[in-house]
Formats: sequence, structure tokens, C-alpha cells
Amino acid sequence: MSDSALHILLTDPHSGGGGQVRYLGNLAQRLTQWGHRVTIACRAGSVLETRAREAGATVLPVMRFRSGLRLRAWAHDVFALRRYLLDERPDIIHVNGSQDHWAAVLARLLAFSRTPIVRTRHNTYSVDDHLANRWLNRHATDFQIVVCETVRHDLSSHDAFDPERMTSIHNGVDPDEYAPDHAERKEARDEFGYSDQDFVFGIAARLAKAKGHEYLLRAAAMLKDKYPRMKLLSLGNGPLEAKLQDLCRELGIEGRVTWAGFRNDVARCTQAFDAGVLPSIDCDTSSFSLKEEMACEKPVIASDYGGLIEIVEDGVEGLIVPAGTVEPLAEAMARLMDDPESAIAMGKAGRERVCAEFSLEQFAGRTLEVYRQVIADAAGRRSSA
Repeated sequence: MSDSALHILLTDPHSGGGGQVRYLGNLAQRLTQWGHRVTIACRAGSVLETRAREAGATVLPVMRFRSGLRLRAWAHDVFALRRYLLDERPDIIHVNGSQDHWAAVLARLLAFSRTPIVRTRHNTYSVDDHLANRWLNRHATDFQIVVCETVRHDLSSHDAFDPERMTSIHNGVDPDEYAPDHAERKEARDEFGYSDQDFVFGIAARLAKAKGHEYLLRAAAMLKDKYPRMKLLSLGNGPLEAKLQDLCRELGIEGRVTWAGFRNDVARCTQAFDAGVLPSIDCDTSSFSLKEEMACEKPVIASDYGGLIEIVEDGVEGLIVPAGTVEPLAEAMARLMDDPESAIAMGKAGRERVCAEFSLEQFAGRTLEVYRQVIADAAGRRSSA
């Protein structure tokens, strides 16, 4: 198969940040560094537009990608993508959401284009089984990437998908960016007011119900009397911020919790952790934050939801607890505080696993392999026809 440079069109409907935008930014950056031409079609003024420029990709910031029945917006997007396909003739289209998926498929039809379409599915949300979705995914899409085996297994038995044209590729992180750094750790802990004796549990996640912050706060409340040096550091913002802060006051742990909000220096802040926690109850598949904390040699505690158990092996890189529970989470936290040698060993094992399985190079390389195989298969079908 040829190793020639590809022209890749990436699309995504999000205006804000989040894991999906990081996925595209990381992918675009690595592919561009490897000499491929990458264009990202996105909303004007979106976080993705900024991230795409930082990644060195070409940006097509003219899309609207509105949800629901908004015919003018849909028509605008379809014809904008049609024009791009006719003028620029990319080798492959990689879509990442529902709105851009439909727009790309319709644009390809109107352009009489044979450019293959690949879709990545980033979450555990269910897909309705109806005729339109069967046509979209089985007949109008060449290949599906899912970000964990759990989702691949679920969709493989779904009538709207062809399991033979689907694979799982976990998100990747940069182990070098999150390598342990003692100087940065001291600076970060000084900023947040932590002493060497404090044990800091960190959570880097949007303040939303799916991430399970409430369970972490309640578990901390169970431990507050026995472990006076226990602290919590929360990175991220979201709709539940005020509610969670109120809960801290009710539980009597407001002095233990630091709400750092949205940070552009997450790698530096992660150095301040002694352990990472992600007690998700919904949506999570291939967590960036868990892998980043592991790359930083932090032991982690994760719920058994979605793809998280594919990232962390219980007792090796960290501890797994049942999703939506408090007492098992408190027990896991106490275990790490009571056995620092074991916690250190888990942290080192976590970094080894990230370097071996979840690096940016592996993520981008596997995705590139999918592109080349899909392009080759499409060319083979045309030759046969």
C-alpha cells in the first residue's frame, strides 16, 4: 500500500471544547507533522477552529452544523462541503458527529464524488435502529472507528452497522507532555497551597452528572475524619459547579476541595495530584484525563463504566470501583493513602502502559492505517465495477 501523503478532510460540529475536539486537534497535529494535508471543516469561532490552526491544519470555518430540522443551515453546510469536494478533491472524509456526517454524505452524493467517508463514534450514546440510520451507516459510510472495544461490541450487534467495517482505536495522549516533573509538581502544589504531607486526589473532568463528581465528594466526606491531610483538586467547569460546591458545604468538606475551573495548563496541574479519580456513570469511553494522569505516573481510580476498564486494570495501574457507588470509592481512596508504595508502583505501571498502548503516535498511526485501507478498498471496488 502506498505511503504517499494524503489529503484528509476532518469535520466536527462542536463549538466548545472537550475530548472530541482534543481528539481532532491531536490527530490533525500528528498527521500534519507527518506530511499529510489536513483540512478541518468546523464552525466559525469554535474552539476547534483555534485548535486546528495551532495544529498546522488548513481550516474551513464556514460550517453551521445545526441540530434539528434547520433546512437553511443544512443546505448551507451540504453545498459548502460539495464545493470543497469538487474544488479540492480530498482523498478521504473523516466525520465525527451526526450533523457533519449527514452533511458530508449528502454533499458527496451531489458532487458525484467517490471520496470514502469514515465516521468516528466517541461515546456510548445509543443509535436508533431505523431505515435512515441503516442507510447512512451501512451504505453511505465506508468505515466506522469507535474509541473503545465496549462500543465496538455493542454496535457490532446493531442492525444499522456492519461489524466487518468497524474497528476500535483508543484516543492517544503525549507521554512526554505529561512526564513526571518534580519542579513542576512543587510549583503546582505551592500554587494550590498543598504541603508535602497532603494527599491530593485530582479529577480533570467537566462538571456534569456523567462524570460522577458527587460520588467522589461523598466518598471524601466518609474519609475526612480519619485522613485530615486528604485534599481534592477539581480541574474543569460545567453546569453543576454551583450545585457541587453547595454539596461540599453540606458535607463539611469545603475546605478540602479546590475548584480550579478550566485550565490551559492541565499537564502542569496534573503534576500536583497524588492520584487521579474518574467515577463516571455515563458517556465515557476512552478518557483522555485517565491516560494523562497515568502518563504522569499517578495511580488512578476509575469506575467500571464504558471503556474505562480497557484503560485501567484493577490492581495494576490503579483501582476499579462499581459505577454510581460511594463506599467502594472511599475504600479505594483509603487503600491508596494507606499503601503509598503500592500507589507508586501503580503509577509507574500506568505510565508504562500509556507509552506502550495509548501514545499519540500509536493513535494517529492506527487511524492512518484505516484511511489507507479504506482508500485501497474503495479503489478496488471501482476497479471491479
